Amino acid sequence: MGKMDNPILRRILFNRMVKGFSGKRRDLERLVEYSNKYLDADDSLSFFIIGLDKSLKENTPFHEIFLRVGKELSNRYKKRILTNLVYNHFYKGAAIRNEIRKDPQEKWMPNFVTISPTMRCNLHCTGCYSGLYLKDGELSESELDSILTQLKENGSYFVVISGGEPWIMKDILLRLFKKHSDMFFLTYTNSTLLDKETCKKLAKLGNVAAAISVEGWEEQTDARRGKGMWNKIHTAMANLRKEGVLFGISVTVTKQNFDVITDEKLMEHFLDLGAIFGWFFQFMPVGKDPMLELMPTPEQRVMTGKKVKEFRAKYPLFLADFWNDGELVSGCLAGGRQYLHILNSGNVEACVFAHFGVDNIRDKPLIDIFNSPFFKEIRSSFPYNENANLRRPCMIIDNPHVLRNAVHKHVAKEAHVGSEDIVNDEKVMKHIDNYSARVKELIDDEWEKDINTPGFRWYKEEARYKKLWEFQSGKEIPATVDNDSADAKKDQKGEPVEV
Repeated sequence: MGKMDNPILRRILFNRMVKGFSGKRRDLERLVEYSNKYLDADDSLSFFIIGLDKSLKENTPFHEIFLRVGKELSNRYKKRILTNLVYNHFYKGAAIRNEIRKDPQEKWMPNFVTISPTMRCNLHCTGCYSGLYLKDGELSESELDSILTQLKENGSYFVVISGGEPWIMKDILLRLFKKHSDMFFLTYTNSTLLDKETCKKLAKLGNVAAAISVEGWEEQTDARRGKGMWNKIHTAMANLRKEGVLFGISVTVTKQNFDVITDEKLMEHFLDLGAIFGWFFQFMPVGKDPMLELMPTPEQRVMTGKKVKEFRAKYPLFLADFWNDGELVSGCLAGGRQYLHILNSGNVEACVFAHFGVDNIRDKPLIDIFNSPFFKEIRSSFPYNENANLRRPCMIIDNPHVLRNAVHKHVAKEAHVGSEDIVNDEKVMKHIDNYSARVKELIDDEWEKDINTPGFRWYKEEARYKKLWEFQSGKEIPATVDNDSADAKKDQKGEPVEV
């Protein structure tokens, strides 16, 4: 039995970690010193502690994020992050998921799901990826309860709640968040319904974070989301911060707002308002006659990735770019490899941007849906391109053949009128093909150089790199990973890891 499985030692360690997140540097240093006495060499927490120790010694922004967590979040939130996310999801849950995944080609369990319980919204944002779904029909409280219960049974204690605007179902969600107090939830929201009373309730729960959508400064945000939204966002953030609730920003990158969202002054602004994290998404060409003109150019997309890396090196914000950071999360998450999307209709999609599915939660258990031929087809295509370039990971816009082949082969149903344009419309497909070809031109040479450099992460971690092909049988792994470096023969722990 590992030390993390000993309830007494675990309680001592977690209490020490909560004290370590006091907002004082010396308490973080004591946490590192203390943790080394209690963590097993193969503990999932050890990677975090090693990274924290390195940041403290090198004085990088990573440890400053946790100084901010100590200052900004309530003790309830710090405890829930440790128990629900760190232990339940990444330790106990990972063991259950890994047991299910013994034969990845036969059976698989994603790390988490995104649920859109409703598609109703009180805003009408230009080009919204979910704006074309039918608004009638919602997942009932009992159906949501069943989904959450099934996820925990299969080792997943982290869930993303999206929409629509999920807080339209406020009363139902609050009851479920309380009932499933051993889980952690991230909600994507326009923030208009996060009033003072709701934020007080979230503070008591401690297991719900808010990712608030922004488009840039007031001009860009109000132009896409409606007049007055900039001020409403600031009011919601003030409410959340006052109660010590975890929150951050969600940014959609478009051709029009590229210069604004890559301005470091914008990051400084939301940092000053108390945001702990920030997610960057490219505008995606989904739906009937999608607004292709809003897609950032390939050059803007690559530059966004570079700017996010610069922000990470400069600011105590947990930042992620969901396309350019593919190499950090081992590539595309979709198709159940890491996550899936459950709609208000009960249909299950490969991704929130890929509006196709074959099964419904009202017909089958989740674990059977996760292992449908449609999702297995997507996973068996991974890592999608001939040189496994994780910097162009997306199956929709970087490797469009993957989604097209899977949808056509399995006659996957479109989720709404027009969603089929992305795999059938000649104009849309030509635009995406040209886009993907240009991205390849921009970044493939650099990837080939890095993947053959001994100091590069994916060169060193050969075992983890080879796991990218675990859903395929008889697939020859590129020679670029067959190096003779001593540290390339195993990952840092010398054991299988989630990718």
